[in-house]
Amino acid sequence: MILNIIIFIAILAILVLVHEFGHFLSAKKFKMYVQEFGFGFPPKIKGWKKKETLWTINAVPLGGFVKIAGEDGESEEDANLGEQVVSQKEIIEAIKLDDKEIIIDEKITEIDENLKIPKERYFSSKPIWQRIIVLVSGVAMNFILGWLILVIVFIIGTKPVVVVSQVVKDSPAYSAGIKDGDKIVGYSSADSFISFINSHKGDKISLTVQNGSGSRTVEVVPRVNVPAGEGPLGVALSSGGVQKESFFNAIWDATKVSFKIFLMIYTTLFDLIIGFFYGPNLFKYISGPVGIFQATSQATSLGVGYLANLVAFISLNLAALNIFPFPALDGGRVLFLIIEKIKGSPVKLRTQQWINGIGFALLLTLVLAASIQDVVRLFH
Repeated sequence: MILNIIIFIAILAILVLVHEFGHFLSAKKFKMYVQEFGFGFPPKIKGWKKKETLWTINAVPLGGFVKIAGEDGESEEDANLGEQVVSQKEIIEAIKLDDKEIIIDEKITEIDENLKIPKERYFSSKPIWQRIIVLVSGVAMNFILGWLILVIVFIIGTKPVVVVSQVVKDSPAYSAGIKDGDKIVGYSSADSFISFINSHKGDKISLTVQNGSGSRTVEVVPRVNVPAGEGPLGVALSSGGVQKESFFNAIWDATKVSFKIFLMIYTTLFDLIIGFFYGPNLFKYISGPVGIFQATSQATSLGVGYLANLVAFISLNLAALNIFPFPALDGGRVLFLIIEKIKGSPVKLRTQQWINGIGFALLLTLVLAASIQDVVRLFH
């Protein structure tokens, strides 16, 4: 469990840092003033200055952030780094005695960083096309990371597995203690496992199942009289596995799969919003942090290849989600810039803050609701 938690936190941290590094690189490319790059979220543990950027290590290890002067429309005074003072120690004279250095005289100089940031280096002062590139660079980095991981997975390949995706209550599998996420050992496809079960209806059989807690053997009797819509065991199955591919085939297939996943997620977000008002409710298919942690634990138990595949999928999810034109997301901020280009002037800062605040609150509500739904699933 502890190892799974560490892996889960590490994955989220890496994916968010990669996203923020995309913003950082493009901002530096366009000579914007990057005030801070934070590893994790405040409170701050340690920080150091390299050139003009303050690099910080923070207490909450769930990603990171980049602060660019003027990105939130603050004034020149607000974006100023006047609160930062760096102490520099210079040793004037010292002697060594028994391998120990004794300082006789030293000089401590305080370097006042109370410097005015040039107006032309503000995010808000740059052309709209440059600001849009900075905003979408994080999305691009998540997409590239997901694509690159898929290329590696296709080159290396993964072993075929059969996994239980759902167990019907009061079914033979349910009585035998088989759970969602259990891997059925010894079968290369769901079809081969189903054929075996169908040929042993009414017989007591032994199955080896595996999950994050290890392997175990269960005894179960497949039903002869099968209820409508259920199988002899009362389980839904999913199978996986990727055959090894050549380098160029892996690149081509990873590209196709990456765009397919990206577009699927993006259109699903629109369907989710439409379904909120009318139509099918897709909310039940959404998972929050609890569900992602479960998926991570299951993928870890299946092997490195499956974990890498999940990381690629999550990274592509983040790319599609962040470019979605919703307040508080990168896509929402791009939408404000498009409006600015059309009307010839920026949307009022206070209006943007209110809209982004409402959007952020809605996102938090969605995450909380999805997490509650994940917990409810655990008990069913």
